[in-house]
Amino acid sequence: STFTMAPPRSFAERYAKDRAWRARRARVTRLVAVSVVAALVVGWTLFAVFAVARLKPNTVPPPPIVVDEPSSPSSPSVPAEEETVRRRDPLDVEVDPRTQLEVPRFWRPPLEEEDEEEDLVRGEPTIFVMIASYRDFQCRETVTSALSRASRPWRIRVGVVEQNADDDVKCDEPVEPCAANPSQPLCSFRSQVDVYRMHASKASGPIYARHVGNRMYRGEAFAMQLDAHVQFIKDWDDLIVEQWRATGNDMAVLSTYLTDLQGSIDSAGRSTRKTRPIMCNSNFEGSFPARYLRHGAQPEEVPAIKGSPMLQPFWAAGFSFSRGHFVRKVPYDCCLPQVFMGEEISIGIRAWTFGYDLYATESSVVFHEYAQKSQRRRGVHMFWEQKHGKGESASRSLLRLTSVIKMLPPSDAAIGTGGDDNSIDQTDIHKYGLGSERDVDLFYKLFLVDVQHRRAQPLCKFVKTGVMHRDFSAHLRRNGRGIDYSNLVDYDTKAAIDAELNTNWRPRARRGLTRAIEMNEIGWLRNAIDAADRAEIAASDPALLDRARDALHKLQNKPH
Repeated sequence: STFTMAPPRSFAERYAKDRAWRARRARVTRLVAVSVVAALVVGWTLFAVFAVARLKPNTVPPPPIVVDEPSSPSSPSVPAEEETVRRRDPLDVEVDPRTQLEVPRFWRPPLEEEDEEEDLVRGEPTIFVMIASYRDFQCRETVTSALSRASRPWRIRVGVVEQNADDDVKCDEPVEPCAANPSQPLCSFRSQVDVYRMHASKASGPIYARHVGNRMYRGEAFAMQLDAHVQFIKDWDDLIVEQWRATGNDMAVLSTYLTDLQGSIDSAGRSTRKTRPIMCNSNFEGSFPARYLRHGAQPEEVPAIKGSPMLQPFWAAGFSFSRGHFVRKVPYDCCLPQVFMGEEISIGIRAWTFGYDLYATESSVVFHEYAQKSQRRRGVHMFWEQKHGKGESASRSLLRLTSVIKMLPPSDAAIGTGGDDNSIDQTDIHKYGLGSERDVDLFYKLFLVDVQHRRAQPLCKFVKTGVMHRDFSAHLRRNGRGIDYSNLVDYDTKAAIDAELNTNWRPRARRGLTRAIEMNEIGWLRNAIDAADRAEIAASDPALLDRARDALHKLQNKPH
């Protein structure tokens, strides 16, 4: 047999075969690489989805918390279909050593957040509405009004401190059972209402109730404080946030005495008022040594400045709206039992020293039902019906209050920790003191308060005319973090008031007196003399004022 060898391959054949083999290897390599990358992408995507799902808060809000008493709702809450405001943290409790009550712990933000973060729901800032109620049958009406008339009710969280007797109507108790009428705001928004229940017998006044209410705050973007017998207007939440933003001041606190409810809200829920109160009238009252500034009746007029709330020197407890950090930085004192008047000057001055600026709203978004004009509110319960046998002293509380804000000269009280009425309770006093942003003595200087002699001069001509607002707003910091009062140390408030009187008030008063003397009628003369007194015309033109008074005297004594 013979063996025949295949002819040797040419170089071209070997090159073509090698090239085909390399191409197949490259295709396989690319396929493997693409498969690996795809597997990695799918894996990381699934991991990210799982992680987000774990981190995303539960959109079903928790039930309302009740501290000190178990809750017994008449029906289960209605689940929310969309995201609503939720507490960031639970209302965990601690024991108050003074009252022995279990109370919520104060909330503190994570260090990295501080005051820069704004709590949002559906892109809108959240609002914490704090209400202190003492046996108030209108409390549930107030809560219902806040939720039903809000433009975006899902961003509202209500915290109520309820001090009730056994048979009183609960603040979160709907008129009808939720099973029968689930559309009631206290049913449909039940998860957004937190109630702290304290028996009425343990009540010691509005300051402690609001202290507990401050403890219920949980990081909402804004905080509002109200009485338990008010009514809101339609879209109040949008309107008040808009007014706050118009100040351009992150340290702005909108606060005022509220206008009476009668005739203030129409059938559509809109305000009928063009005027609003502004806080400018205060004077000393009380017994020595603990005399304090108490705010009196405030003027209610059409605002002198349009497009923004107006600066004012004083704060009101019945209505306050601010960034939430105000509640955290200037909380109500724990240890001022039996005080009804005095809380306002305490919070207001402390807030000012922390760098907050007080404003009157440009328009009202809520109205107060005063007992003087409301038949159903006559004979309402007051906390001092519970004061007997508690060993609590309002006088001693006022000593602590005035000493903290340096309204009590050191010579007028013996500082100590004894139990007599002339000593000052030192319990946790360092937690409720003055801030370091501004010196309290500058407050007293600018706003004409003589602490040593317990005298205060009228400020309404300085405040309601817009003089304070125009002069002080010019020093608002560029970053919007409050007015820089270091530029106002030498400001002369008395001179500013005199300038306003000489420019506007006194010329009108002189014309009015001259016209009234010419008319020679009792009504004209009385009105002109009243206006002249408000303009302090006696300091600049006493002769003209005397002529008017003489004319009035002659008419009043003229025989008929």
